Amino acid sequence: SPPPLSAKEAKEKILIILAEGDVIPTDHCQDEMIEANADFQDVLSDLETGKISNHEWDEEHQNWKYRVVGADIDGDDLTAITVIVESEMELIIVTVF
Repeated sequence: SPPPLSAKEAKEKILIILAEGDVIPTDHCQDEMIEANADFQDVLSDLETGKISNHEWDEEHQNWKYRVVGADIDGDDLTAITVIVESEMELIIVTVF
């Protein structure tokens, strides 16, 4: 597996992609957003203001997943698991809780 980005590097990439790229929630994420009473703006708020707490290698998909711990637009706790796809300027949001 390639080395993971540091928390600082991951956060920088996330902010660049938020400004210039695409944020794509998976079907699973969309289901979990309903469970978490969160909408897309809440997820964007978490990605923009949250901190990278850890990363995990996904063997099945051969990529790093980053945990972003922050808050929704109302200030309630929200965590997003995202995959940074630099080559496509995409953030794939795997799930939120």
